[in-house]
Amino acid sequence: MRRLTAFLTGLALLWAGGLVLFIAALPKPADHAPDKVEGVAVYTGGGGTRISTAMAIFADGAGERLLISGVHPNTSAARLSEFWVGPKGQFDCCVDLGREALSTEGNAGELNAWATSHRFSNIILVTSDYHMPRALAVTRARMPNATITPYVVASGYLNDQGRPASVQAGLKLAGEYTKFLLARVKALIPVGNR
Repeated sequence: MRRLTAFLTGLALLWAGGLVLFIAALPKPADHAPDKVEGVAVYTGGGGTRISTAMAIFADGAGERLLISGVHPNTSAARLSEFWVGPKGQFDCCVDLGREALSTEGNAGELNAWATSHRFSNIILVTSDYHMPRALAVTRARMPNATITPYVVASGYLNDQGRPASVQAGLKLAGEYTKFLLARVKALIPVGNR
């Protein structure tokens, strides 16, 4: 029983230490326009901030097309166009809505299919700071031959010192860290064995 307790305590301390490092290493929000690529993709969430940010950089010429991945089935294109800041014709022709994804794994699958159909291999990925490590791990595992450039959006979960802004934010970050660890482990398993 003592060995089990010692093992579990050591595991908990290792996890906690990893969480501290994970939070300290979270990427900073982008503060500049990205270089032009073939496609821009955003994984939904974050109360619309991710989507509006992706739309803004796309309208400014960041890519040829924009994929909004993980759009709820009941969300219309007209509703999403309320976030749009560019010419209406650009939204109508070049913004694609992915409605199948229910998770980050699903987002990566949706992005892979979209990129393949358009023959894109150089993509800007827009998502929140806390979500970006896992999003990149999952997406790069799914698309190893593509160049995925992160474009980070502030989540509000971190304060000016880079620490959790609240208890709720800390719990959200802890949950995301655990998902990130699982995604890293899964990325090591060959696709055929999953």
